[in-house]
Amino acid sequence: MLLTNDDGIDSPGLHALARALGEVAEVTVVAPADNQSAVARGITIRGTLEVEDRDVAGAARAYAVSGTPVDCVRFAEATEPGPSFDLVVAGANLGLNLGDDVTYSGTVAAAMEGVLLGYPGLAVSQQSTTGELHHTRDGVYEFATAERIVPRLAALLASGELGRDLIVNVNCPTGPARGVRICRLGRRIWSDQVELVDEVDGQRRFRLY
Repeated sequence: MLLTNDDGIDSPGLHALARALGEVAEVTVVAPADNQSAVARGITIRGTLEVEDRDVAGAARAYAVSGTPVDCVRFAEATEPGPSFDLVVAGANLGLNLGDDVTYSGTVAAAMEGVLLGYPGLAVSQQSTTGELHHTRDGVYEFATAERIVPRLAALLASGELGRDLIVNVNCPTGPARGVRICRLGRRIWSDQVELVDEVDGQRRFRLY
């Protein structure tokens, strides 16, 4: 199976899933070289992609790509001979992907790209230990629940029992999980504010998010 993410190949979330999935399947990691959060289904159409061999525990092979999560999935598909994978897993994202935010998420986009190429997609996100419901870039994360649940879900999806055109978006809570619940996507209401950072020679810089 293919494992990717949007936080970058050095993310602890990706390494946690690589170790867990490596116990039940042959895992190929193709992930962005740098953080690509919130790039959605962006692709690199100008310039080239740089690819570097990397070592990731649990993975049979691993590559860092200077592109987006979707670039990574499409690169993996294009370079593998024959049917490439039985499943595309993306994550574990550092922070939850809830409601409308799935449309911004590079994690979810990578799993969706798998579906568009004919493979089931599994997007995995992890809540921080302090329990925020938003993305927490500097938070502390533990992946025990994801490491336990994801291999089971991955095996089920890879079997094709549920179909090949299915994307599953999993959010793992902090602490022990009491079970798995299928939910309807809700709405995410953000109170964005425009903050003037500085102004130099008539050029202004703003912070929006």
